[in-house]
Amino acid sequence: MLHKIILVLTIMITASSTHAESTEKETIQMFPQAKEGFIRHVIEVPKTDNDYHHKIELLIGKIMIVDCNKHSLRGKIENVTLKGWGYTYIEVSNIQNGPSTLMACHKEKTEKFIHIASGQEPLRRYNSRSPIVIYTPEGYEVRYRIWDASNTIQHAQQR
Repeated sequence: MLHKIILVLTIMITASSTHAESTEKETIQMFPQAKEGFIRHVIEVPKTDNDYHHKIELLIGKIMIVDCNKHSLRGKIENVTLKGWGYTYIEVSNIQNGPSTLMACHKEKTEKFIHIASGQEPLRRYNSRSPIVIYTPEGYEVRYRIWDASNTIQHAQQR
């Protein structure tokens, strides 16, 4: 009897993981594979009651050994429309060291995540029905933060 229970549980676990794997593949199958020298990153956010009350902040960068100055990267972040599908994905290229402060540092250098200083569109639309697909050069990672709108709406002063 115990063997039958174990067999049934094994089948159920395998079936559910296969279903989850195939569902994930279905959500990104229309997006191209990463070009040589690039990595495809996929963000799937949780379903919400109202996606308009949320935004996503993308932090694209890498861990670097830096001194006490403020460091950043710069690069080209481009929204690309997937022909025939209407979906968009993000292509990141031309990443270089960005501006930094020039303070004299008396502390040891440390490891820190340094990301592209986004001058435009730092917060992106939250969409729980479609993944965010980002292509970055190898060696870079994508981190993200979900922002939630407050339930408190305030009035601006009239002057």
